[in-house]
Amino acid sequence: MMTDIRKLTDPYERKARLYPALLCMLPIIVSVSVSFPDIYTMLSGLVALAVAFGGLHLLSNLARDRGKNLESKLFEAWGGMPSVSIFRHSDPLIPAPAKLKYHQFLSDKTGIPAPPLESEVNDSFSADEVYRAWSDYLRSQGRNTVEFPLLFKENINYGFRRNLLGIRWHCILSSLLAVGLVIAPKFPVFEITEVELTIIVLNAFYLLVLAFVVKRTWVKVMAVEYAKRLVEVIESLRT
Repeated sequence: MMTDIRKLTDPYERKARLYPALLCMLPIIVSVSVSFPDIYTMLSGLVALAVAFGGLHLLSNLARDRGKNLESKLFEAWGGMPSVSIFRHSDPLIPAPAKLKYHQFLSDKTGIPAPPLESEVNDSFSADEVYRAWSDYLRSQGRNTVEFPLLFKENINYGFRRNLLGIRWHCILSSLLAVGLVIAPKFPVFEITEVELTIIVLNAFYLLVLAFVVKRTWVKVMAVEYAKRLVEVIESLRT
């Protein structure tokens, strides 16, 4: 019970993990409430009971697991983790003079020497391991959500997008099932009310968003923004 309460109060748990799962269930919940009000009333009590016994915890973990399972494929498709690749000499996000300054600072702070430019060509794995260590160091220094609110915000946004993409096909199935729940009781005479038609239209819009917005590029945008905010931690450490 206390774990589920924390899901509602902890911003990351609620927004990055729980919200994607609830968005996935929303079409079915709405359709059942309209097409089968008696069943919806009965299920409301069961849902409340499930929540009390860890339902929210289960939902948020399912969304998180699907997102984490997808993450390695995303990084491979992007050519590496953005918070690592941003330190590469070949990456254009940071101007070269600033990047050299950051490399020197992180080398001094972590005791891990900066890899030379040629190492990214000859031994890219070893170079990325250095950048990964630097990225981990910055994350450990940026955990204070009050001092680094933008970093925390982008971390939540990235987690939300990644997890929603991870369960996208579940959401599509949920939407199709929701439409079926509205149409099925009308068979064979399809006399649809305005409310039911609204639900069908909203589900069509829901599917369009899932198909054309919730994509790998949509997640990458926020992953890159998080990487930028992570680099900004350096400036705070320099002062």
